[in-house]
Amino acid sequence: MSEFLNWVMEWFGAELSDVLIFPSGKDKLRACSLETEVIGEREVIRGVYIAKKAPYGFIVSIEGSFLVGRRAKRHVVELSEEKFGRWMRGENVEIELPEKGIYLVKFGQVFAGSGYYDGRILRNLVPKGRTIEGF
Repeated sequence: MSEFLNWVMEWFGAELSDVLIFPSGKDKLRACSLETEVIGEREVIRGVYIAKKAPYGFIVSIEGSFLVGRRAKRHVVELSEEKFGRWMRGENVEIELPEKGIYLVKFGQVFAGSGYYDGRILRNLVPKGRTIEGF
């Protein structure tokens, strides 16, 4: 968890001190508000899935991109309407960005997950089942 928080601070310039982040399965992270209370003694899955560990950092989910993106100072890319439509269909987007790595994708105020920029193409990391084509 601290690895993720450090990465978010270093890569995006964002601090997530107002949320509770905890592991959820192999290499996955979930988050919930600090005010969340455990109800009874039942173990309940709480929070939302926000990221998964990857060799090049973390794959940030759609929900995670909202959480981090609102605070991020860098590595957020705003797509044109045409490119955002392609992104929502699960396609990769050819674009020019300052450096290789993970970028959060947005259009206006809407965040739509993360992609890996390889120096030429922003690779869509959103699972196919969460894209328009996946419905």
